[in-house]
Amino acid sequence: MGMGEGDRPMNKSLLAGLAITVLITLGALFGGYLSPHDLQDQLKVEYIVDDQGKGTVVAPPAAPGSEYPLGTDKYGYDLLAKLLDGAKYTLFLSFGIALARVFAGGLLGMLLGYFGGNKADKRSAGDSWKALNGIPIFLITWLLLIGISINSSLSPLQLSVLLGIVLTAVGVPSVLSTIKDKTLVLRDRPYVLASESLGAGHWTIVRSHLFPFLKESFLILLVQEIVLVLTLFGQLAIFNLFVGGTTMYMDPPEYHSRTNEWAGLIGQARGFLYVNQWILFIPLASYVLLIMGFQLVSNGLEQRYKRTYAKHSYL
Repeated sequence: MGMGEGDRPMNKSLLAGLAITVLITLGALFGGYLSPHDLQDQLKVEYIVDDQGKGTVVAPPAAPGSEYPLGTDKYGYDLLAKLLDGAKYTLFLSFGIALARVFAGGLLGMLLGYFGGNKADKRSAGDSWKALNGIPIFLITWLLLIGISINSSLSPLQLSVLLGIVLTAVGVPSVLSTIKDKTLVLRDRPYVLASESLGAGHWTIVRSHLFPFLKESFLILLVQEIVLVLTLFGQLAIFNLFVGGTTMYMDPPEYHSRTNEWAGLIGQARGFLYVNQWILFIPLASYVLLIMGFQLVSNGLEQRYKRTYAKHSYL
């Protein structure tokens, strides 16, 4: 039996992405109730004697096992507790930055695309915006914030807000350029020109004829921007700029995340590539899984909207 008109093939990419991101979000929200250990619980060096009189020295770091499902870091703190604690910074800050970028860049791009000068002027301005996209965003952010992020007197929340403002500001031009280009295409559609000829006001056209056809693009852009922001967190962490601030210890030099944000846990564990590898690879695998989840959501949304609006070239 063939599929009816209303039937659609299952969007496996979207479902898988939503499952991953929803589970991690629940972990971020209710992590304190899920972890078998508290953040302050520390595995101490102990000498344990079993029933047969055999003694064993237990010392951190502990490998993953029944007591510590994901193991501990080198100081004996539970990695699962740290991941659940830091997830809220990773998730909610990346979402907030992406939302601010799409809101500001989308609004400006839509208005510039519609209210700007003639077509040649619009394209020339667009080329200028695109030229800014060639500047490495992580480098700009690192140069601006590294001096105040290490051993800072500011709180982790204040440093997170500051990072959010900087990453939003440097990311707006890319979103603006994308939405402006889409608006330029819609601006010359017959139904928009017909509305103008019938006397519809500019804001009516923007509200009734442009935004409804861009809302799917806004949603896809939002998810894509989350992926980009998460990637930026990772790039910054490689250079010891962690979300919420970096604590540096001397002799030997060590860098630690103040918030347990996931990219920070990866950055501070780079020295465990060859020994006690779970300290590095468990946060890294979690981070890759999160990015993959949002990428699957983005791919799934694109597939869904392309099937729904197959006749529209702007999606």
